[in-house]
Amino acid sequence: MGLSVKQFSKPLLIVWIMAYIGLISAIVVNMQQARERVVDAPDQVRQKDQSDWEAWVNKSNQHQDGQLPVERKEIDLKYRPVSNMTTLLTQYYGVCLTGLIVFSTLIFGAVVYMFHGVTGAKAAGPITLEQELAGMQSGEERN
Repeated sequence: MGLSVKQFSKPLLIVWIMAYIGLISAIVVNMQQARERVVDAPDQVRQKDQSDWEAWVNKSNQHQDGQLPVERKEIDLKYRPVSNMTTLLTQYYGVCLTGLIVFSTLIFGAVVYMFHGVTGAKAAGPITLEQELAGMQSGEERN
């Protein structure tokens, strides 16, 4: 069976590249703004965040009376989870940004691949058995 590689036209390629650059730029700008909001947050916001965490832990630990269907270990107040926004956007900013860019690139690539497969020049629908056999025979004749 003869397979032909579908190529992007030059204008379409430029549109996809511009869309990708726009996507990555939006991700970087939004992550930078989020980091600035967290880093520049006043002490009152940080204290409220800490007190909210402590209140949630205390409330969660109070429900450990054996009345619930699932028993959990008590949460230690000294160890705050890594999912804290301050920790993520200060200590793990590079990891978060890299992960967002990598996974966004993969999703963008999959969307482009599927879009190109649906709208490409050879996207004429399914072929018949006769067409497939004819393609296989012409491939064998070339060898």
